[in-house]
Amino acid sequence: MENSRQIRNRLFVDPEVQAALLLRIVTYWMVCLAAVALMLLCRQIIAGPPRPVFAHLEDLWFRFGPPFFASLVVLPLILLDIIRMSNRFSGPLIRLRRAMRALARGETVPPLRFRQGDFWKNFADEFNAVAERVAELERLLQTDAVGCEKSIRNPSLTAEGEHLPAEREQAASPPTVSSPAQPVVFLSRQAEYVPPSFSSKHG
Repeated sequence: MENSRQIRNRLFVDPEVQAALLLRIVTYWMVCLAAVALMLLCRQIIAGPPRPVFAHLEDLWFRFGPPFFASLVVLPLILLDIIRMSNRFSGPLIRLRRAMRALARGETVPPLRFRQGDFWKNFADEFNAVAERVAELERLLQTDAVGCEKSIRNPSLTAEGEHLPAEREQAASPPTVSSPAQPVVFLSRQAEYVPPSFSSKHG
């Protein structure tokens, strides 16, 4: 938590993105100055009397040198404002990336909240919904794993966790085979009949 607060207190939180943005601003400033200077030089050469090019450049520097230094003084202020503004979208992305990495490692991620004035606040709400859904699925998986472990340890339990009745166990058990020592008696209408092979063997 301390590290996240220190990161949010710095303006330069994402060097790759913010440095590229500052370089692009400085490039635009230089291109703009060069375009304006070239346009003024061409106008002075065409509209003024014929003179050497160095004389035109000297006259141009004398007239427009102070505005150039004024823009050079204002440029750092513009860059500082760009850094502050880029921090409003780079900072939330840094926090979102850290939270996603923690969630991928299986850690418990607290609800994500962006600062007042940050961009992309809806990303925090959507991430919180995803994190809550992942936590719910993990709880369901843990519950199923505990149930499967109990059923493996005690196979006589049903899905509801109750023991099978004795009648069902007896019905499920295989039928017993009668002993071969007992004779098979066939009943007729007049009298009982015992096979002769059995009587001669055990007689």
